[in-house]
Order: sequence, then structure tokens, then C-alpha cells
Amino acid sequence: MRVVVLGAIGVWLWRGADLSALADALRRVPPLTLAACFGLGLVNVVNAGYRWRLLMRAFGAAPLPSVRSLVRLMAVGLFYNTYVPGSVGGDVVRGVVSRRNFDTAAASYVVVALERLIGLSALGLVFLVGLATAPPLLDYRAVAPWIGGLVLLGVGILIAARASGRLAGWWGQIPRVSRATDLVVAFAVSIVGHSINILMFFMFARALGIGVSLATLAVVTPLAFVAAVLPLAIAGIGPREAALVGLLGMAGVEAAEALAMSLAYAAVLLAVAGIGGLLQLLGVGLKLDSDTSRSSEGAPPPG
Repeated sequence: MRVVVLGAIGVWLWRGADLSALADALRRVPPLTLAACFGLGLVNVVNAGYRWRLLMRAFGAAPLPSVRSLVRLMAVGLFYNTYVPGSVGGDVVRGVVSRRNFDTAAASYVVVALERLIGLSALGLVFLVGLATAPPLLDYRAVAPWIGGLVLLGVGILIAARASGRLAGWWGQIPRVSRATDLVVAFAVSIVGHSINILMFFMFARALGIGVSLATLAVVTPLAFVAAVLPLAIAGIGPREAALVGLLGMAGVEAAEALAMSLAYAAVLLAVAGIGGLLQLLGVGLKLDSDTSRSSEGAPPPG
């Protein structure tokens, strides 16, 4: 199914974009812009590790790992999520490695899953802010059924999880929240991470001379990121490009330039995720060091 879907997306993209125009657009992306976005990608890995620590502390993880070790493990998880089809391999790795920090093995996986849900919720808020501030791009009446369907799907999954015997048992193992404020801070940290991703696309747009606003990108990129999560490609390549080309086309962006923006972002993502693979190759990525300093009792260090 992956081959069929990606093949169809590939044919649609290559037929809709002038290859010479695409090559020209890619050549116009300065190496300095790529380097700057690579640096922002590294900042996002640190940001994600800090958010994970906040959630672990909120659910009473003991001992509480240091930010440094969580950032390393987050980098390894990003490697698996990026290079392995399915986009969840890294989450499984993080859940396995961190399960000793909770009373029950299921709790670590629950925290990792909640981290995903919080990130998705923050992305939805960014999307709504973009809709409210950007020039009209989408027909709200056309988008509403899809949003409603996603909400109903989420509610259905929760109901099924609560009613199912084994899943209900896992549900009962969810640790209690001991620091609710950390959940709020984790949500804010997620918004910062999404804003960094949007900034990267904005930098690529400016490098290509595309006059698209941050508000418009706040509408387009969340939908592209959701498409990239579909377990049909490696590094999200394919669904993300199709979404960006189609949505940016509504904003008057040429297909070749939109595709160049997306491929430049994919190159940065692959480079950042590759660091996680290198860390595991060196044998330092899967170690969690406990933070026994006073910082584990107060606010976590900013990373």
C-alpha cells in the first residue's frame, strides 16, 4: 500500500512541477539558510527533551532523568521516527527505556503518548490562530467536516480504550498527575516547537523570494505535518510534499517553489535525525542519567 500511495503522490508531484524550475529553486536555497535551519532543528530536539521531562515530572517519574539524557534519547527517537516507516518506532524506544522510572511499565508509554497528544493539541491551536489571522485560504465549511471527523475519531478511540478489557487495565495504570502546572508548561513548550518549524519554512520562503506570510504558513504547515504523520512514508516525504504543494498553491505559490521548500525542510530533518542514529551507534543515546541535583525538585533547567 505504501508503494502504491507514494507512487501516486510521486507521479502527481512530478507531473505538476517543472523539473527544471524545481532544480533552479533548490539551487536558490543558500547553504547559510540550510545551516541556520539545521541549528533550529537542534534547538527543537532540546525543546522536545525538556517537554518530555516536564511530563515525566508531572506524572511522578522517579528517579527523574536529567534534561541532557532525555535530549539524547529524544534524538535517538527522532532517528527511528524519521528513518523507519511508521513514524512511531522512536516513541516505542523512548517508552521502553523510560519504563524503569515509573511504578508500572505501561506508565512510560502513556506519558509518551500524552506527549504526542499535547503536541497535536498545540498544533491545532497554532492552526486556529493561523485561520483567524491569515488571509482567506480555506473554505471553513469544507474543513469543518474533516475537523469534526477527527474529533469524533479521537472520542471513539477513548471510549473503545475505556470499554475494552485489556485497554481498560492499561487505562487504570495511568499515573496520577502530581504537578498539573507542568502540563500547562509542556503545552506552551509545544507551541514554541511548532513556531520554530513554521519559522524554518518562512526562512526557506524568504530565501526563494516567496511572499508568503507567517500567518499563512501557520495554516498550511500544521496540515502538512499531520499528513506527514501518516504511516505511509519515511521522514514524511510524500504526503507532506503533496499537502504543501496543494495548500501553498491556493496562496499563489508555484508548485516547484513549494516542493523546493518542502524538500529543503526534509533535508534538514534527515540531517538532524541522523545525529540520533550516530548517538546510538556510539552507544550513548539510550542511557538515562538521573538528575539528583536540587533542580529536579524545582523548575527544570531550560536546556
